[in-house]
Amino acid sequence: MATAIHLSDAEQAAALIMSLDKAQAAAIMRALPPADVHRLAAVMSGMDAPSSAEFHQVLTRFHSDVKTFSGVKPSAGDAVLSLLEEALGSERANLLSDRLALHGQSRHISKLKWLESNTIVDIIQREHPQIQAVVIACLDARQGSEVLLAFEGSRRLDLLARLAGLKSLTPAALEELDWLLEQYFSQVGRPLGRTMTGDSLAAALLNEMDVGSESNLLNGLRATQPEHAARVEELMFGFAQIGNMAEQDAALLVKQLSPEILAPALAESGAQLRRKFLNVLSAEQKQAVTALSRRYTQAESVAAQVEIVKIAKQMAAVGEIILDARKIDVF
Repeated sequence: MATAIHLSDAEQAAALIMSLDKAQAAAIMRALPPADVHRLAAVMSGMDAPSSAEFHQVLTRFHSDVKTFSGVKPSAGDAVLSLLEEALGSERANLLSDRLALHGQSRHISKLKWLESNTIVDIIQREHPQIQAVVIACLDARQGSEVLLAFEGSRRLDLLARLAGLKSLTPAALEELDWLLEQYFSQVGRPLGRTMTGDSLAAALLNEMDVGSESNLLNGLRATQPEHAARVEELMFGFAQIGNMAEQDAALLVKQLSPEILAPALAESGAQLRRKFLNVLSAEQKQAVTALSRRYTQAESVAAQVEIVKIAKQMAAVGEIILDARKIDVF
């Protein structure tokens, strides 16, 4: 099957959705998991219109995927009970439907999936450990693991033990949790999304400036608040900023990268950045990366990109490369 050479999976999905009318696109977005909605929205806001050749490849892949994957959509409510009765018999079906009802009775627990993990931690950090364990039990595995790891060592182990000991989520426990969440959501002005720190905001602003303005402001910050300046400089270079590297420096960087790191990192990089990498990869590297191409999870791609940034910073620290080509002639 031909795949779009310069578009990531997320960009292909975004291109397809953006080609639909507003009502159709909205219907698709409503059916997606929250994490995918956030991811697609970020991609849509920053991507250029695909070329006709790229969009043709997107449609070709979509047509192939439609034939490959089932279009069966999970039902809800009475339809689920009917399906369970047919498959398991009425007695076992009623038992399972009672358990499903426990998870569906809350007005607020379902909202947890839309929150960033650090926001969930903020909600529950002062609650009893058993309530914290119940909250984690209501999350999907990815969210739950992030929340669990946000606690310090001894509390983390305690919560894991409580989770392992949970037999069921009783109506009383869910009611108490629902009340807690209602108190939180009723507080006007509380942030529900990702927390933007001052350092990260400053780094984002500086990355959008011309090099002269950036250097002047950063030098001033170094003189007045060196600790903040160090943190801002650390945050200023991320995977996307590799696009600012000179081609010869990018070539030196990729020589240090294994195909096992490059393949997942490129799977979720933007089209422009992917072209930059492809331009400096050797024929052997391209072949190896192509052989490893598959649908990587977002976590796998992010981990690979973080590793590439780490290697780039290490090389820059010893003078092997310059991270930002705009600064080569700035003294």
